[in-house]
Amino acid sequence: MCDPISLGMLATALTAKTVNTRQTNRRKDRELAAGIRKQGDIGRESAGRVSEEIQSLAESNPEAEKAESIQGFINTLQSNKDLTTEAAGGGVFGASDRFAEDVSGALSGVGARATGRAELLSKIDAPARQRTREAVGRGQLAADVRGFQDRSQSADFLARLKASEQRNNPLIDIGADLLSGVATAGVASGTNLTTVLGDKIANLGFLGGI
Repeated sequence: MCDPISLGMLATALTAKTVNTRQTNRRKDRELAAGIRKQGDIGRESAGRVSEEIQSLAESNPEAEKAESIQGFINTLQSNKDLTTEAAGGGVFGASDRFAEDVSGALSGVGARATGRAELLSKIDAPARQRTREAVGRGQLAADVRGFQDRSQSADFLARLKASEQRNNPLIDIGADLLSGVATAGVASGTNLTTVLGDKIANLGFLGGI
């Protein structure tokens, strides 16, 4: 005949362990899910960075470099012009006004020709500067993507580490093992715990009535 109390103790122990393990697995799943969400955020950030660089390449043209190059040449020419003007500004003692006008015209012509050459040189220089800028951008993109990959791997590692650290509640497992041990010992020895406990309760009732 089955002992109801022994069976109840075994069922309780099994249920407690099952629930305890299930809760531990849920905590593990939450940690892994958090890691996946973090990786997703990093992936979207990486994709945004790639899209930004693609947009930059699509809009790339030598005009910006050309304008910057021209400005650099003109600044240099202007500095040299100022020095030349200062040197010739005093004129030649005893020279006529016509001579001063000729000097001024010559300086203007030199400046105009220099500006034209600056524009020509800038057209030659701009494409090279454009390619250099694009190469630098691609190099930076590669470095950024590697950084995103490292962050994603770190997030995955931390999530797995936290998941592996989740453990069952030891008190619940110990209590379940004790219940299971008592019930198993009773069954193995042929002891009917229902009868034993019933007798003890009856004796307590008898003593209470004295």
